[in-house]
Amino acid sequence: MQRKWLSLLLIYGSVVIISVFHYYTSTGYHYFHDIYRRLYYIPIIFAAFLYGTRGALLCSVCVSLIYAPHAFWYASQLDPAGMLEKGLEILLYNVIAVVTGVLAARERQEKEKHWHTAQHLQKSLTDLKQMERELLQAEKLSAIGQLSAGLAHEIRNPLSSIKAAVEILAVDYPPQDNKHRILHLLDREADRLNEVLTTFLSFAKPQPMQFKPANVANRLEEMISLIKSQAKGSLVKIVRHYPTNLPLAYMDEERIGQVFLNLMLNAVQAMPEGGELDIRIREAANNGKFGLQLEFSDTGIGIKPGDLPNLFNPFFTTKHDGTGLGLAVCYRIIEQHGGRIDVTGQPGRGATFNLWLPLEER
Repeated sequence: MQRKWLSLLLIYGSVVIISVFHYYTSTGYHYFHDIYRRLYYIPIIFAAFLYGTRGALLCSVCVSLIYAPHAFWYASQLDPAGMLEKGLEILLYNVIAVVTGVLAARERQEKEKHWHTAQHLQKSLTDLKQMERELLQAEKLSAIGQLSAGLAHEIRNPLSSIKAAVEILAVDYPPQDNKHRILHLLDREADRLNEVLTTFLSFAKPQPMQFKPANVANRLEEMISLIKSQAKGSLVKIVRHYPTNLPLAYMDEERIGQVFLNLMLNAVQAMPEGGELDIRIREAANNGKFGLQLEFSDTGIGIKPGDLPNLFNPFFTTKHDGTGLGLAVCYRIIEQHGGRIDVTGQPGRGATFNLWLPLEER
């Protein structure tokens, strides 16, 4: 706004200054008056480039009204220029205003067109880079999934034999015997390894999705009830920022619940000394599609900048006892829903996981 007033002051201030010289310079100095008449074109052209045809015409009309008394009445007897020449000069003020205004408007339209083209190209480039990242991630998940499936099957067979042998050997020793306790430990560790293998297989060969209209808030509440006691024990407060009457989203409730549970458990574990988990849901568009934006923000230990690009990679984990498949599975589930998931965070300042789920049926 301040810049606009400065430009108007410059335009009309120059018109006033030129007019003052016109009226207060002796009419005997006709060469100076010839110069002053031409100087009026400068503010007119300037107004055309800044404000288009209307601004230029307004300026030219003001110039015509100010110059007309000097041209036809005040100094008409002493000014050597003829009446026709001065009349044509006034006509030219307005013609130049229209022509310059049209040309300036056309140039402005071309600039805007090029600017929009550049913005469109930039957006296309960004989308292509995003698609490239998603394609690389999908190829990586596919390759690791196939590898995991092969390893899981190869390990599960001897593991079953080990577990059966442990159960047979345990019968020969009473429960209070030290060897029985060792065999029981082996049996328990074999079960844990079997659960890890099951996780690998579910990652390698995900089950088909069962899409149906469902309320995201209701599913989230069910998952919150599962971790409420764990969050309370860790002194973590869960704060909700969403209405319950959200639009229904087409989703697999079981898989989406798995994503919610995983993200909330990670947030609770990232706040060993307590903190706050804020969950927000709002309607938001993504690439022209309507959907729901979910944010899971914690006040925990945060994420190192070097870890951010790898968080959704399989087998990458910052936990001592983690498998590194939790977030990779979440990424795949959200991808199968046609949504998006990303994360931001800094060390010591918590982390925020952003999910976007489409409302349209896939």
